[in-house]
Amino acid sequence: MISKPDSTDSRRPGAIQRLWFVGSGLDSNVLLYLVLLLLVWGLTVPLCGLWQDDTLLLRLARSSEDHGVWGWFNGFGFPLRRLYTLPFHLALATPQPIWTLHLIFGVAWLGQALAAGWIAGLLLPGQWLTRFLAVCLTLTATSDYLTDNLTALGYNIAALALLLAVGGALRYLECRRVRWVVLSCAALAFSIWTLDIAIPSLPFAPLLMVWMVWRGRSKAWRPILVVMLAWGLSLAPAVPIEWRFLHDPAGYVAGAMRHVSLAERIQGTAWQWLENFRPWRWAFARRVWYPRPAAAIPPWVMALGATVSAAWFALRARRLRDTEGTSDTVRALSLASLFASMALATNAAYAFLTMSELHYRTHILARTWASLAIAVAVGWAIRRWPRLRPAFLLVPAAFIGLGVWGGLERQDLWVSTWRMHQRELSSIVAGAPALVPGTGIILRSPPLPGRYLATEADYLAQCWMILLYDDPGIHALRATAERGTGCRATADALECWHEHQAVCVAAGTCPADRFPYERLVLMDFDDREGTYHVVPTLDGDQFLAGTGVNATRYRPEERILRQPFSPRQRALLLE
Repeated sequence: MISKPDSTDSRRPGAIQRLWFVGSGLDSNVLLYLVLLLLVWGLTVPLCGLWQDDTLLLRLARSSEDHGVWGWFNGFGFPLRRLYTLPFHLALATPQPIWTLHLIFGVAWLGQALAAGWIAGLLLPGQWLTRFLAVCLTLTATSDYLTDNLTALGYNIAALALLLAVGGALRYLECRRVRWVVLSCAALAFSIWTLDIAIPSLPFAPLLMVWMVWRGRSKAWRPILVVMLAWGLSLAPAVPIEWRFLHDPAGYVAGAMRHVSLAERIQGTAWQWLENFRPWRWAFARRVWYPRPAAAIPPWVMALGATVSAAWFALRARRLRDTEGTSDTVRALSLASLFASMALATNAAYAFLTMSELHYRTHILARTWASLAIAVAVGWAIRRWPRLRPAFLLVPAAFIGLGVWGGLERQDLWVSTWRMHQRELSSIVAGAPALVPGTGIILRSPPLPGRYLATEADYLAQCWMILLYDDPGIHALRATAERGTGCRATADALECWHEHQAVCVAAGTCPADRFPYERLVLMDFDDREGTYHVVPTLDGDQFLAGTGVNATRYRPEERILRQPFSPRQRALLLE
């Protein structure tokens, strides 16, 4: 057992101890952190597969494998996302890519919490309770819709890298060792070239350094200029690229941004920001855009996890005592306000993207700044009014308990949806375990009001076909009137159109996608069973109705290779 340092102990903790150690009993805090991580993220990892755009990211990684290592750094149309799919490339190099991605996600989630505690410790040394609060609150800040979802993996890695960059800069101000500037610049570059999530927070980083000097943690202003110059050189190659990306009238940002009035912009930003401080909404007021599947985690498990987490946190927090620090109101509240402002700026940048009303990717970084703001404010209040310590600790305890509930609620959604997806995708592979090279596959379904499919959109269906059949060039289509896709019969082939192509194909201004009958496998979806089935013949089929076409050359069994599931198929389907 390692005891906390006190005012008579001049020994400084080592690097690992500084990272984990925020109070009495290193091992007890580590255990609490790991239990919080398990409850928020890891309880259903062995049971949960891919969900939506995480499938796209894994497909992009698979499609670029033929380009060698350089393919790992392809931005796929996003000039600053050179490292975005790196975790997915690493995952594909393992026998279990999905579990590998979950593990990377868990490490990034834990890393953000520890980095938040590190930043708090650098700014407020000796305030062990504040550091402890920062770690626990960040671990359980589950405000974002994509909490525990692999689609957000790149966002979380970029957020972690930014926190390490900020921590490295503050550490340099403290010790003046050049290696910390180098590490800070490397982390910042890694963050920016993974995703541009760091940009709204960057203007506030100098203010954190100024605050550190103001408080007396650093004795000179020159190190701030050194850090800013080094950061500027690190960011210089990315600045013009990002500027063109953000101002491209035909680019991603133009299509993803919703144009609203100034009043709506202010209201939307405020609503997003307040979500950081309303943990009851994380647990009980989530919005879902598709009918929710049957629950996989019983409510009593969520309640038990929330109660145990809050109680355990409260017991640990009551024992912590600061060895340094005062109840200076101006300095403490200015730092809390600075962190709250960083959360506001981050929320504002994402408040008007498509699906932001669901808090979809809007809080991945803001949640950490908000957690630091709460930690600093509560730590100050307890030092200012020590007799009210138990009452003040109820606030973070409520955040942590409800945050754990919110994490379990997210896990419940992803694993219950995956159960449907797993059944759906397994039926495709069961019907056609492998295909003769050059085979085209069409997945067809009627309108499906009561279910969200793994193959819901045309691009998602193509992603899954590429992954399941390990063929980046596979010819595939998801045909459903709901998505504006379909086919018409000709004498020798089905002529089809993908999403957003119906008008131009009908007008003859763009070519139809041809699926020759002799190289076609058509599958229909059964909404009652939730599975696809191979269509054995096109006699009387709806695609041919009223055309007079006799598609006798359609023989799907000649295109299907009967064999056991491949190891990759089993790994992707978690069979």
